[in-house]
Amino acid sequence: MKNPFKRKPKAPKPPRTVSVGREYFELIVETLIYVFFVNTFLLQSFVIPTPSMEKTLLVGDHLLVNKVAYSNSISNFGNFLLPQVKIKRGMIVTFKAPPDMEKEYVKRVIGMPGDRLRILNKRVYINGRPLAESYTQFKGQEYGDDFPPRNHYEWYFQFPFDLRQTQENADGSIDYVVPARYYFCMGDNRDNSFDSRYWGPVPFEYVVGKPWRIYWSYQSETEEYLTPGILYKIKDIGLTIVRFFSHTRWNRTIKAIE
Repeated sequence: MKNPFKRKPKAPKPPRTVSVGREYFELIVETLIYVFFVNTFLLQSFVIPTPSMEKTLLVGDHLLVNKVAYSNSISNFGNFLLPQVKIKRGMIVTFKAPPDMEKEYVKRVIGMPGDRLRILNKRVYINGRPLAESYTQFKGQEYGDDFPPRNHYEWYFQFPFDLRQTQENADGSIDYVVPARYYFCMGDNRDNSFDSRYWGPVPFEYVVGKPWRIYWSYQSETEEYLTPGILYKIKDIGLTIVRFFSHTRWNRTIKAIE
């Protein structure tokens, strides 16, 4: 009589058709392709190196930028995953800097296409009315206050703006008219921000995306990001490892950017 509890012999494993090394290689390639796709078309990391957006964004805030937020080319499925929005006044955007296309800046949209913009005594006026701005602060290097400068003819030769984009008011003041498909962008820390007041409005085509979330915030100084040299970078990496827990701003980590 056969024993019903006797284990059946295991079937032999099929011979391996792909080597372990090849499996790992394919896994690495697939991972790199995925990371490349995400970084190229969907999300991008960005670190804040200067205090130009204080108090909204601090030096050492590491951001994830939604690169399809303002795009018109994404599919319906992609739009479901990362919904698109129209650029509006007050939004924070990431863009290629007009004076140096190798750099990307993070600033706030202040002037929309067609707006008549003026800055007088550090107060922004849009279409003749003062703009309510609860996010600004004035702390730093004391850049110029007024825009356009009172002597706008002299200013025309100093900065790459077109005089046809300015209009003189009845009281003699000058407004700057933002061109179509351009945005006038400024940092929240108005006295320490290199922005559209100095190199002009940002073309829509230069906009990279919408800062989405702070995935890590590390207390640091501007020099740590802008000082050149490989030896300094190696030293900085070492200090970051040592100070990771003490310098991480845990209350800002995974924080949404408004």
